[in-house]
Amino acid sequence: MIKQLLFLTALILAYYSAESQTITSNTNECIQNFTIEAKTISGNNQNVNDIIISWDFSETNDTQNLELTFEVQPLNACWNGLNGTNRSEVKTYKIVDFSENTIGNKTLAYNDLNCKCIKWKAIILNPTTNCETKTEWQFTSFL
Repeated sequence: MIKQLLFLTALILAYYSAESQTITSNTNECIQNFTIEAKTISGNNQNVNDIIISWDFSETNDTQNLELTFEVQPLNACWNGLNGTNRSEVKTYKIVDFSENTIGNKTLAYNDLNCKCIKWKAIILNPTTNCETKTEWQFTSFL
């Protein structure tokens, strides 16, 4: 019975890690016409995957002034998804030269975050207009 339960849990986690989460802009937000996607890819560690967060702002107006930052929260209790317990402090990844890289990606490695799953969100800021758009937290597993 326990083996079956462990197998089912592993199967569910594998399904969630194989699925990618895609965020598209909300028409109520001040910054629109973008897509952000997270998926797992094979990494250097054969036991776990890496997570790659890709973005596409090619259809967004006025990208010269935009700044893109990702907040990543390492989690424990991955089976709780977004409600997992915080493992360590939030890590912030600011995308350098974003106005020149409106299509790109950021790779998050298991070894750098030392956790089996994360929740993450994007913060898009236009400092000239004081417009800020934050996505909802998303859950992604390294497993």
